[in-house]
Amino acid sequence: MSNAAVPRTATKTPASDRLCDAACLAFALWTLCCHAVVTLRGTLLHLLPLYALAIGLAVAVRVVGRRRLRPEAPPAADLPARPARRARALWIVQGAALAAGAVAVAGGLDEMPIAYWWVTVLLLGAAAAVFVLAEPPFAEGARTGRSLEPALWTVAIACVVVTLVCHRPDIDDAFYVNVAVSVADAPDQPLLHSDTLLGTLNLPIHQPAYLLHSYELWNGALSYVTGIPAIYCFHWISASIAALLVPLASARLFRILTPRIWPWTLGAFVFVLLAVGETHRWYGNFAFVRMWQGKGVYLFVFMPLVYAYAMRFALRPTPRRWLWLAAAQVAAVGCSSSALWAAPAGALVAMSCVLRPSRRGLGFLFAGALTSTYTLGAGWLLKGELQALVAPMLEAQEPGAALARALSETLGSAHLRTFGLAAILVGWACCPRGIAQRFAIVAPLAVALVILNPYWDEWVRANLMGPSYWRGMWSLPVPILMALVLVAPLHWDRGPGSRAAGRIACLALLAAFAFVIPRFGALSEENGGMSRTGLRLDWPGLKVPDGAYRWAALLNGSVIAGAQVVAPPDVSVWVPTFHHHAIPVVVRPEYQYRHREQLGAKNVRDRWIMTLYAGGVARVDDAPDVFREGLDHFAVQGVCLRNGKHAAEARSILQTAGFRRTVHALDREIWVRS
Repeated sequence: MSNAAVPRTATKTPASDRLCDAACLAFALWTLCCHAVVTLRGTLLHLLPLYALAIGLAVAVRVVGRRRLRPEAPPAADLPARPARRARALWIVQGAALAAGAVAVAGGLDEMPIAYWWVTVLLLGAAAAVFVLAEPPFAEGARTGRSLEPALWTVAIACVVVTLVCHRPDIDDAFYVNVAVSVADAPDQPLLHSDTLLGTLNLPIHQPAYLLHSYELWNGALSYVTGIPAIYCFHWISASIAALLVPLASARLFRILTPRIWPWTLGAFVFVLLAVGETHRWYGNFAFVRMWQGKGVYLFVFMPLVYAYAMRFALRPTPRRWLWLAAAQVAAVGCSSSALWAAPAGALVAMSCVLRPSRRGLGFLFAGALTSTYTLGAGWLLKGELQALVAPMLEAQEPGAALARALSETLGSAHLRTFGLAAILVGWACCPRGIAQRFAIVAPLAVALVILNPYWDEWVRANLMGPSYWRGMWSLPVPILMALVLVAPLHWDRGPGSRAAGRIACLALLAAFAFVIPRFGALSEENGGMSRTGLRLDWPGLKVPDGAYRWAALLNGSVIAGAQVVAPPDVSVWVPTFHHHAIPVVVRPEYQYRHREQLGAKNVRDRWIMTLYAGGVARVDDAPDVFREGLDHFAVQGVCLRNGKHAAEARSILQTAGFRRTVHALDREIWVRS
């Protein structure tokens, strides 16, 4: 390699890395404070001063530590530099594996999940034996330059803009925003102590895993302190912060994986997330088009940091790096309960990429595994209650059925699935010698053996993921593997001519990916997900369906706070996202599942029938009678009625029950009982 191509090594931690560290520590402390207050049945008024104290102590420790601790050496000092050139035989093996894997996927192996799993395990297992166990890891300094850090911040700001102008409503906000609303509206009430959707006293929160969430409490606290409505805190403030951190956190990881070309790898990664939108549960549909929810923050902010911190700790273990790794896992749990298993798994995988199987290496791996003590302990405490809750939801399946469904739900069934499975299988063969290649081997191999193993998926579903087995794919960093494949030509770095050819080939691959792989992109209006409204690009505003949200506002304004109301399903989900809101008899059927014993089967059935009937759907013959009786039984004060084929009958029932119409439009109307 020519001298001109040798990257300069950073001597000072970039501002982007320092911001990631600060955000990780701040949110980890917030999560720990939330867990303590929730456990002790404290309130927001207890949480805020406790967090202020924790931040103050952290700042004091940081100031004192900066004076006493020596500055860390640059990453290039963690391990010896690049060893001698690899033997030609190994390049031949790598090329043959790449060709064989590509042929296998192109030949239809992706349609046979069990066969694909076996080929993946065998091929990656052989690659691990040759390219991971037999070769020592090495570290390189990340490329630096005056223009790189400003360019990174430019990408980050662009991601913020994309996030703000994308409007892709998601009905999961019914619960997430409602938690924040309840915190801001009642700061003197115990946090997460009871259900705030149904308004029925003494009902616990519908999913016990949410007791570990701190992200919704953060938005509620922000709303309480600033006076900004909670939904704006989610859709504007938190979404902007998270979108800014996504490329910064990813850059921290790619500076380790592909240090010489990390700006290109980061660009390819962001491009992959934006270029695909055809599958609702595709990774990118949890990114910029859904960045205000905790799942997106966990996946694209804290999991890259978990990988990066784990590798840094394994390269050179220090107490400081140990604490950063532990903090990243705690912060991830605060955003999504899926991190209870995914964050420790990610930490172990990342450490395994840079450790040799020696006594010293295993000792470091054990020390690093201790960073997951708090996360795994929290999961263990919830295990019994979660297992009892999900057990009735689980159905026996043939081996491979759950894996096939997980692959379909995240990768779809077209070209995206083929390319994604190929990247999992042979992404490592597109990488030169280094940590990226080791990561592309170890990560999918470990996930395939442990989490996505079709021969014990029943145990995994019962103990880790419940019926949402597709979330096991979140531990498989498919977009990262795709990015590594797309930047493969950039490794043709043998001089100015080959460097230019590599960049041209890389750009050609990115263009081919965009035009061939997805049916439509993440920013396409076809990308509507579970919402029928589709995605639209517009000025920053609330990410809600305008019609349904407007009627939810009208219904809330027609009755007093806490009044029972009935509305069509598309309106009901938005009613509890307002401050001092009414109580729909049904928000979403899933939220009542846990309470079926306390409420009774008939109660749950009647609530849903009334909701459907208000929406113009009568699935049972006795729907009018259920609606008539339920108005008094549930003490309903307001009804949003869709103007459909049952509307005339419903109007007669409402008039007889003492309701009067207060709002009338072409498609809906509101009736209120005085």
